[in-house]
Amino acid sequence: RGIYSHCTTGSWIFGYMIEGCQAEYVRVPHANLGCFKTPDGLTDDDVLLVGDILSTGYFGAENAQIEPGDTVAVMGSGPVGMCAMMTAKLWGPARIIAVDMNQSRLDFAVKNGIADMALNPANGNVPDQIRDLTGGRGADRTIEAVGAKGTYELALDAVRPGGNVSLIGVFEKPQELKMNELWIKNIKISMGLVNANIIPELINLIQAGKLDTKCLYTHRKPLNDLLEGYDVFGGKKDNCLKWIVTPYER
Repeated sequence: RGIYSHCTTGSWIFGYMIEGCQAEYVRVPHANLGCFKTPDGLTDDDVLLVGDILSTGYFGAENAQIEPGDTVAVMGSGPVGMCAMMTAKLWGPARIIAVDMNQSRLDFAVKNGIADMALNPANGNVPDQIRDLTGGRGADRTIEAVGAKGTYELALDAVRPGGNVSLIGVFEKPQELKMNELWIKNIKISMGLVNANIIPELINLIQAGKLDTKCLYTHRKPLNDLLEGYDVFGGKKDNCLKWIVTPYER
């Protein structure tokens, strides 16, 4: 069925079933099968996010079933949400709307051409604003990229009747599914683990100049400073979007 994340003979995930990668040395089982060579002409920075989070964003955009001319609203403008916006453009939507409470991230998304416009829930009712922009209908596709109650409810409320909702955020808590409202709106909801086998296609898109994630790399320091990175990124300090960890320095 092509759902590689549910391979019946798979047995490990970095940082979960075996040791993670934030170390000076990493053992990669069956590396001859699971690794992809970076093509000549591309740098590490070019392909750094293809395993995750670019593949996650692509998965969310693909599941949304975007069509040319659509209005797409992405709830959450963190790195995953921005990857969803970047890849959503591949399907030719008329506009991409970034939604987030962090105004600096919204400004970044618009300034760098990742989103066409931005809405901050602190400044008004987002679903109503999206309906005002779409003749009362709502967004054709919404993508939830946070895994939180607020953004989940925004994604369901802002989508038009007959629209698609794609969930790529990881939820820690159960969420309420208002079946009567979704049923009457003919809503389709898609979710699931990312298909990591998309990596070669993403590399091809990067090589063709159709995807470029390097603008997301706002911070860069060696493994020695990893704890600082967690503090800055986790606390959303210094407008940090993505903290790149370089090899350990002696």
